[in-house]
Amino acid sequence: MSRRAARRQDGGAGASGLPSRWRARIAEALDLPAELLLDLPRLTVVVPLQLVVENHRGLAEFLPERVVVSTSTGRIEIRGEDLRVGAVRAGEIIVTGRLRAVSFAEGEA
Repeated sequence: MSRRAARRQDGGAGASGLPSRWRARIAEALDLPAELLLDLPRLTVVVPLQLVVENHRGLAEFLPERVVVSTSTGRIEIRGEDLRVGAVRAGEIIVTGRLRAVSFAEGEA
């Protein structure tokens, strides 16, 4: 992700109090993944069985066909069948079932 895109997503200073451009430069200089310092969500998908959401802000909605996860930049909606939340931890949420679609709505956290 470019620094400009990171700045737009974060809107300036984030949880650390540092402007996003500084955090992006620090991540780049230390060769760290940007999502660590920019508080961006990270998705790992094992299609069609599992989705892991890291850097979340909580579970907003849970139904067997729809799961909505809040993040610092918006909401992630997971649609499918027989969806289950396997684990909710401070750093990650694991959703299992038959995944059909994943979408992101920016700014609706």
